[in-house]
Amino acid sequence: MKLTEKQTMVFNYVKENGGRVAMEELCAALGSDAKHLNPVVTGLGVKGERAKGLLDYEKVEVEGAEKPVKYVFLTDAGKTFVPGEDEE
Repeated sequence: MKLTEKQTMVFNYVKENGGRVAMEELCAALGSDAKHLNPVVTGLGVKGERAKGLLDYEKVEVEGAEKPVKYVFLTDAGKTFVPGEDEE
């Protein structure tokens, strides 16, 4: 499957940083904000008509945080996917 440039950046960052990162960290690393990266994560996700099934996310209650922290993580398919090798 072919990924957009932003999808590739998001996917590679998550994969290269342990397979699970906080959305806040992802935004800071890529110089963007959640408003712009949420659709990219959704497109790489497991839900929706055009979802690629490579990433998923969960919201976790963290002590001291005002609201739940969103973590983005690789799915089983994402763990074995290599961008560019399986282009459609």
